[in-house]
Amino acid sequence: MAEIVVCGDWEREFQKSDELKRLAAAGSVQVSEALDPSRDELKTWLHQTRAVLEIRGRAAFTRELLAELPELRLIASTGPHRIDVQAATDLGIVVTTTPAVSTVAVADYVCGLILCLARRIVIAHNALRQRRWEPQTGFDLEGKTVGILGLGRIGSAVAKRLVGFGVKLIAWGPTLTAERAARSGAQLVSEETLFKTSDILSVHLRYSPLSDKFINASRLALMKPTALLIDISRDGIVNRFDLAEALKAGRLAGAAMDLCHPLPVDMTDPILTAPKTLLTPHMAWQTVDTFERAARMAVDNILAYFRGEPVNVVNPESLNNSRQRRPKP
Repeated sequence: MAEIVVCGDWEREFQKSDELKRLAAAGSVQVSEALDPSRDELKTWLHQTRAVLEIRGRAAFTRELLAELPELRLIASTGPHRIDVQAATDLGIVVTTTPAVSTVAVADYVCGLILCLARRIVIAHNALRQRRWEPQTGFDLEGKTVGILGLGRIGSAVAKRLVGFGVKLIAWGPTLTAERAARSGAQLVSEETLFKTSDILSVHLRYSPLSDKFINASRLALMKPTALLIDISRDGIVNRFDLAEALKAGRLAGAAMDLCHPLPVDMTDPILTAPKTLLTPHMAWQTVDTFERAARMAVDNILAYFRGEPVNVVNPESLNNSRQRRPKP
C-alpha cells in the first residue's frame, strides 16, 4: 500500500505539477482522480496509509471512516470542511490546512459576480445563445454604496479591489473597528445602516453559532428592493429559504452565490429556482494559481510533518496522542 495517498486530483493538476515529485521523495505515493469518493473507496485506498493529501476538500472524512484507518497519522487538506476534526483529534490524527492560498482568487471572483449582476451580463448572454437579441440595462458601480459584511482577510481583499471602481465602501462586523475599516478604505457603520444603505452587500462573515443564518428574513427586509446580495461565505450565513422568498417577492433586485454548503448542494434547494440569481458550484477559489499554491503548501505540510516539525496544524491536541508516538509500521 502507498504511504501517501492524494485524493481529488480530478483535473490532474497535482499530477502535472512538480509537487508530485517532491512528495514521492518522502515515500510511495498513490493518486486518485475521483472527485467524490465513497466511504468504501476511501477505506480501501487509505488502509495502512500514513498520510493523505486531500487536494479539493471534497472527500468526507467522518468519524466512522477515521476509526477504520488505524495507521493514518496525517490528513493534509486544502480546507478541512468535510473532515470531522474533533474525531481526528480524538483518534490522534493530525489535520493540516493551507491558509490564505485562495484569497486572491475569491476576491477576484466576488468582483466578477458583482459586475455580472450589475450589468446583467449572464441574462444577455443566455438570451443571445437562444437566438434572442435582448440588450440589458444595468447600472454603474461608480458612486454606489458597497457594504462589506465581515472585513477579514477576504473581505479586505474585496474592498481593496472595489476602491478602483469609485464606490463608497462601508463595513460592519462584530469585532470590526473604525481603524481596521479605514485601512481597507471603508467606513465603519452600524449593522442596521449596512443593510439599509448598501446598493450591493457582499457577505464575508466567519461562520460561528452566532452567525448561523445571520442573513434572514428580518435583515433582508432592511435592504433596498434595488440592492444586490453577493454571498461566497462557506457555511450557512445566509438563510437560502428566506433569500429565495425575498427574490420571488421582488424585495431584492438580485443575488449571486457560490454554493458550497452542503457539497454538492441539495438539488431541491429553493435558491435553485429563485429568480434574479447567479449561482455557481463552489468554484470561487478554483484557479490554476490557487491549485499551485495549495499543492505546494500541502506538500510542505506533509514534509514538515515527516521531519517531526508539523506546521499549519488545526488540531494541535492530536500531536500528544499515543498514535503519533507509535513507531512507523
